[in-house]
Amino acid sequence: MFESLSLPKELIEEIEKSAEVMEVPADIQLVSTGQKMNFIPFVKSGMVRVYIENNDVDKEQLLYYLGSGKTCLMSIIASYGNKRSRVSARTEVACEIVKIPNKNIRDWQKKYPKWNDFILDLFVSQYQSLLNTVDELSFKKIDERLFSYLDKNKNGQGLVDIKKSHLDMAKDLATSREVITRTLKKLVVDKKINKLGSSTYSII
Repeated sequence: MFESLSLPKELIEEIEKSAEVMEVPADIQLVSTGQKMNFIPFVKSGMVRVYIENNDVDKEQLLYYLGSGKTCLMSIIASYGNKRSRVSARTEVACEIVKIPNKNIRDWQKKYPKWNDFILDLFVSQYQSLLNTVDELSFKKIDERLFSYLDKNKNGQGLVDIKKSHLDMAKDLATSREVITRTLKKLVVDKKINKLGSSTYSII
């Protein structure tokens, strides 16, 4: 993972010595809200869902997904300040996770400017994803948000094969299963999407 980045050879060697690589099955909690963050997790392979929870109303809100080579903006903030996590993270599929202790992170800040550039690039990328989520929640209706959600998951042929239940999609969009079911039907009626199978759609 780190070998493909333009990082100094000495730094890559230090990463390999200090990092813990874990193979994590799908649907496993990696980080929980309130957890003390003494490491930064990087996704070597797989996909991780990062979200916030509101226990008062028993709802979740998707913040963003992390793919290969990525780490969580909120985890960086918590880890750098030795704070508790304000978000939760769960594996969507089987993943390889690289855990790097906070102490090493702070040492590399002083020794390797390239490490700071790497972290800053990740920070900017996740910050933009977070702004997009806030924008959608603040200014878009549920049909627009759901269409955007489907559009982000389409392949090169414009097909969307959602391997999720309506309840899972509802959690991602902070709404109810009934709303998702109703809105999918509306998008079909409005000719925004075509339903091709039980979980397959095409974007028109």
